[in-house]
Amino acid sequence: MLQIGTRTRVDASFRERHVFGTSRRCHPRKLFPRDSSDAFTLVELLVVIAIIGILIALLLPAVQAAREAARRSQCSNNLKQLGLALHNYHDTHKEFPPGTIGRRADGNAWVETRVPFIRHILPFIEQSGRDELYDDNISWHQQPAANRPQLFGALPTFLCPSDKPREGGLDDHYGNYGLNWGPSTFVVPNRPRSEEAPFAILYGARFGDILDGTSNTLAMMEMLQAPGSDNRGRIWNDDAGSYTLMAQTGPNSRAGDGVHYCVDDPEQNLPCTKLPNHKPDFYMASRSRHPGGVQAALCDGSVQFISETIDLNIWRAASTQSGKEVVSLQ
Repeated sequence: MLQIGTRTRVDASFRERHVFGTSRRCHPRKLFPRDSSDAFTLVELLVVIAIIGILIALLLPAVQAAREAARRSQCSNNLKQLGLALHNYHDTHKEFPPGTIGRRADGNAWVETRVPFIRHILPFIEQSGRDELYDDNISWHQQPAANRPQLFGALPTFLCPSDKPREGGLDDHYGNYGLNWGPSTFVVPNRPRSEEAPFAILYGARFGDILDGTSNTLAMMEMLQAPGSDNRGRIWNDDAGSYTLMAQTGPNSRAGDGVHYCVDDPEQNLPCTKLPNHKPDFYMASRSRHPGGVQAALCDGSVQFISETIDLNIWRAASTQSGKEVVSLQ
């Protein structure tokens, strides 16, 4: 036992001299002392955090721009679908659907069942269920309450993903695309032919009426869904100040829309000048959440992005169908 123990002590001494050096004071763990530079100092940590913050700040706008590009693309596709629906309706009925039914041509009193534009194109945007549910013997706002959630529910084809969806007081969901109503107001007494638009009260144009050319004439443009008691964007409401868009002011104009049921909100691109409740004088601008302009469907079914800095005379000329102007929206 003693021999074995001695050998053990000798072996241990041998390893210590040859492996860890001859001095017993040289402890194995002290052979490779910890370098204090391996640790992060507070300054270094703050620098790393600052660099990460800068990278995120640089990357975030690019991510937001990519998302907006995708939303804008979807919005453009929606307008193309609506342009195709207009053409299919024209193929069937030999004219565009009427802009609105229910008011006299002077815009004052209701003389017929009130019917919004959207009702006419339901079969052409794959909404046969709603088409069958709609009762044509009564006005839109008199539709049975039990049917309204399904009938007036959100229509994806009418929704631009860049905007927030809204709902009206009759379970009617708003939309983002309205009709080109020309360069002035809802009703112009004795409107000259040069100011006629493809849509009006009891009127939808035939291709033969569009003397300026279908590729030079606006059909539908973007609009915003206004919140609360504001009627702007109500696609089921046939009344003025809902989906009838005029070129009296330019796209995304800072000038207020001249309507009655509105809430002035310039910060949300929804300025308005509240007018007396006299429908013929109403006018609304085309508006969007896209930076720099709005998208519009032309009467030939194509879709273009229109800069908000477009010359107002060109914008107004594009809103007429027989003004004989030579315009380019490119």
